[in-house]
Amino acid sequence: MGHKKMTRAEFIGAWKGVVIITLATIAGGHVLTTGMLFVIGFKDAALHYTLATLFPLILAPAAALPLLVMAGRLRLIKDELENLLRLDTLTELPNRRAFFEQAEVVFKRERAISLMMIDVDRFKQVNDNYGHDFGDRVLRSVAQSIQRIVAQTPGTGAKFAARIGGEEFAVLIEDLTPEAADRLADYLVEQIARLPVQGDGQLVSVTVSVGVAHRRTGNTPGTVLRVADNACYRAKRLGRNQWCDAAAIERPLPALTAA
Repeated sequence: MGHKKMTRAEFIGAWKGVVIITLATIAGGHVLTTGMLFVIGFKDAALHYTLATLFPLILAPAAALPLLVMAGRLRLIKDELENLLRLDTLTELPNRRAFFEQAEVVFKRERAISLMMIDVDRFKQVNDNYGHDFGDRVLRSVAQSIQRIVAQTPGTGAKFAARIGGEEFAVLIEDLTPEAADRLADYLVEQIARLPVQGDGQLVSVTVSVGVAHRRTGNTPGTVLRVADNACYRAKRLGRNQWCDAAAIERPLPALTAA
């Protein structure tokens, strides 16, 4: 990491600490001086108190300022590293860890929650046919589309997307009806299919399959996401480039009537 100049905020924050340390040091020096004077006598009391004030005023700022600046920067570095641990660097979406951390918070609220599992169709073939660099470009393109569409979804509830595996993405949407969640899944499938990815002088169409599941009482994020994953696999088995709601899988077929 290269040398970085001290910012104004760092300087002001460090000096606040310097002032506190200096005043505390002076107070400590005066307490110590008073104790010593009771032992050695008060003949040179003025000199002792002067030294107890001057030394901290000179030495404390010089010693404390660089240490406090360094401590502040270490805190910033720690925060940056914590953020990196929750970021998928390829797509710049939150990663699996961040997704479940946020989902756990949202699931503590008693509100409607829909989860989606999104899988890029035939991604292995994309890598085999066009190379891994192009595959990375596909993942970034799909991630950007998902993030844009989710961010534009109406409502004030929680809504976020993450990359949780190789070509797998997850979406959490709060306060949507099941019908609205299905419309969103349909829109995701449609929009991603409309945005081919440029590669080696040609446009390559990319499609996704989406599984949708809805939180029920007592469900955890992991439980609901597994249900969405099963729905996603069903969408793939039905031909890919489509969505499937887990509720439709669970719903029994109507009884056949005699002709």
